[in-house]
Amino acid sequence: MSRAPRLIVEIRGGRQSGQSAVIPPGGKLRVGRTAPSDLFVANDRQMSGVHFGLSWDGARCQLEDLGSAQGTLLNGEPVKEAEVAHGAWIRAGDSSFMVYVEGASTPPKEDPTALADLEARVLSRLRAEKEPLFAVLDAARDPRILPCLRESVEAHRSLYDGVKGEALSDVAPHLVALTEPDGLLERLVQHGWGQSWGIFLTSRRPLDDVRTHFRRILMVNTTPGAPRLYFRFYDPRVLRTFLPICTPAQQGEMFGKNGCFLMEGDHGEVLRFTQDAQPAAQGAS
Repeated sequence: MSRAPRLIVEIRGGRQSGQSAVIPPGGKLRVGRTAPSDLFVANDRQMSGVHFGLSWDGARCQLEDLGSAQGTLLNGEPVKEAEVAHGAWIRAGDSSFMVYVEGASTPPKEDPTALADLEARVLSRLRAEKEPLFAVLDAARDPRILPCLRESVEAHRSLYDGVKGEALSDVAPHLVALTEPDGLLERLVQHGWGQSWGIFLTSRRPLDDVRTHFRRILMVNTTPGAPRLYFRFYDPRVLRTFLPICTPAQQGEMFGKNGCFLMEGDHGEVLRFTQDAQPAAQGAS
């Protein structure tokens, strides 16, 4: 990453779990229940109006308790001021926060111009899509996937819900909106293309709407009376086999109001599926 990384502060647990804020180098963030806080946790009655602040210079993060009534904990210890490391957790009121440095665990290659030919062509193909790009990633496939997401400034949500979903986050499918062409997308292709990390898709719908659509097809009925089973549609090996044999009704359920699906083929090529159309292979090795 040629520029200084940003800092990501993520709320963990509660109704606002997964909400995050980004601090650019040289920036500051105030966290609390009311204005003038920058990151609000309005439903936490134990949190002070302006509870704690974080400052980030691009290399170091500093935490300051801003005179809160109940204090601030850093990794379980009460602090007034302290340096915060990547992956640290903060407790304020009844809320927990995790702090991540952008791209810390899976940085891009030192020389971004030295991408392998296939990786460069895959990135070019994905970036050429006219509609907004999303990915559904299977955290169970590789322990690097969840850190990739948490160390990204781009919005992402698990397809699993509630407390159980939080507990299963390291094996859950996660939806991410790939809004920065030189951000997470590049790392996903560099580290995960050809490894069945997940699938890509295009949609003009907001992230929450796309998530609602995919949650509807997480489980399927196989035969009448049989238990419902998880449908691993986010595995490219599954989806590229299933889509060509779909009935029109099944296609409608899979695509919903989304545009197209894109995924790796057997030889690293980009397969692009649209509704009522045969897949087109592009970027073959």
